[in-house]
Amino acid sequence: MQNATTETMLAFLFISGITSLLFGILLLLAPARFWNWVGNIFNKPVIFVENQLRNYNFPVGFIFLVLGAWLMFLAVGDPGIWFFYVIGTVFVILGLLYIFVPDWLLRVSIFSGKVIIAFDQIAIASRTSLGVVLILASLYIFFKLFVAVR
Repeated sequence: MQNATTETMLAFLFISGITSLLFGILLLLAPARFWNWVGNIFNKPVIFVENQLRNYNFPVGFIFLVLGAWLMFLAVGDPGIWFFYVIGTVFVILGLLYIFVPDWLLRVSIFSGKVIIAFDQIAIASRTSLGVVLILASLYIFFKLFVAVR
């Protein structure tokens, strides 16, 4: 008899295989009009963060500075977590931007709103190959499940 962890892993693999197979078939068979409709549903802004954070630039910047400094301090004590230097540096830079250049997030938002090429177009153009890859992945998952259960 298998233990609970193995049964959970087998259930996870089965659900992953079914999901991959369904999305692979959907990518192969659904027309581009369907994917444009799905893209129009999900490509809407939910909240404009830069407008909400404008009143709190200094506190957010200060928290980012403290958090970044703390992460870099932790990295000094343990060389195994060297990536805390990178994360801490990013937090320090963001904190300084929030404090000294309060409108930086609005500028980045305006710049990023001018998309040169939409990722939806790339996904719709390559949906056939992605569908084939997902179907092959699901077949591999089902094969591994068969071997594991047998």
